[in-house]
Amino acid sequence: MPLVVQWLTYLDPLRYMIVIIRGLFLKGVGMDVLWPQYLALVTMGMVVFAGAVGRFRKRLD
Repeated sequence: MPLVVQWLTYLDPLRYMIVIIRGLFLKGVGMDVLWPQYLALVTMGMVVFAGAVGRFRKRLD
């Protein structure tokens, strides 16, 4: 896979979910190993939520 495409996958939440699901179901690891993926998903969620709130607020005006 080209290096540019590999870097673009860091913006896709599915990448982190696959790592979490694989870790939970196949390896049985816990939060101590998967916390970077959780942190990435929470960060993405907060960014999307802040953007949605900003767009919604503009529509109310």
